[in-house]
Amino acid sequence: MKIVSHIKREDWEEFLKSSPDAKLVHTPQWKDFLEKSFNFEGKHLFSLDENGLVIGMLPLFRSQRMLGGFKLCASPFSGECGFIGDNRSFGQILETAMDLAGESAYLEIRSPIVDNGFEVKNLFSTYILELSTDVSAVWERLNKGSVRRYIKKSLDKGVWVVETRNMDDLKAFYELNCINKKEKGVPSHPWEFFRNMFELAGNYTKLYLSMYEGMPIAGGIMNFYKENMSYGYGASDPNYLDHYPNNAFLWKSIQDACLSGYKYYDFGRVSYDNTGLINFKQRWGTVEKKLYYSFHPRSPSTFTEDRKDFKFELATNIIKRTPMVIYKNFSDAVFKYFG
Repeated sequence: MKIVSHIKREDWEEFLKSSPDAKLVHTPQWKDFLEKSFNFEGKHLFSLDENGLVIGMLPLFRSQRMLGGFKLCASPFSGECGFIGDNRSFGQILETAMDLAGESAYLEIRSPIVDNGFEVKNLFSTYILELSTDVSAVWERLNKGSVRRYIKKSLDKGVWVVETRNMDDLKAFYELNCINKKEKGVPSHPWEFFRNMFELAGNYTKLYLSMYEGMPIAGGIMNFYKENMSYGYGASDPNYLDHYPNNAFLWKSIQDACLSGYKYYDFGRVSYDNTGLINFKQRWGTVEKKLYYSFHPRSPSTFTEDRKDFKFELATNIIKRTPMVIYKNFSDAVFKYFG
């Protein structure tokens, strides 16, 4: 058995086809996307058997931390990511990853590792809706008093949903996302983040827009791979929340996922202090899946760790008051540190 850092792209994709645990974050397209968007350095590791066939992999990216130093992560901007393949090669890949991190960086793997000196933390959960080709059966699992009712209200108010890959539509979504993130006092995804995603991983990405009187009032970017569709990113016009546009595009994407044969719809990770968002996701008939992240030698402290901290609250208040042009430039410069 041998561990290597580079293989032919066709061998990589052939391995993913035969791996039931493979996710979009394991693909070469996702590697291209993150490297181009943030200048992360891909350090992926592959295990080869005695015949030179790929039998395992761990996607890794080396990036600089905001407070100094580096991290080696599987994988930034993902809810869940870890080793896939033949477990007999896991130990050797893990040892190689730890050697790569060395003393100058910490190692973060977004899956549980119960030994080898890793510190494991459960900081997030995600919420999974089981799908069916019988759309009516999925509909019945949605909360009647809020979710189903608001979907119907949205349609009654004249909202309709389109699926698109048009760059002008994507730019409109980006603008809505900036408005939402600025209101929360946090950096927004750069425009290049969304553009690169659609250009480099477009075969696995869709944008749904809720339209009203000819203009987009909300939207969601969905990533899909194998039997899963995931709700990756969402934004909405705060002036039209009484039209329930988020419910509209979510339901449309769920319908499409059912009819396309996907088995699971992942509503995306959420931290435990965000009780409002947790409640929203639970009402869609979902089941909670706890996410465990592993750190070696230990989890580092982060600026956003305590959101009630005075420094964090001061920073969010300053961001909220920043003019939009300056805010976008600021987000472009710092967003890569929040992956």
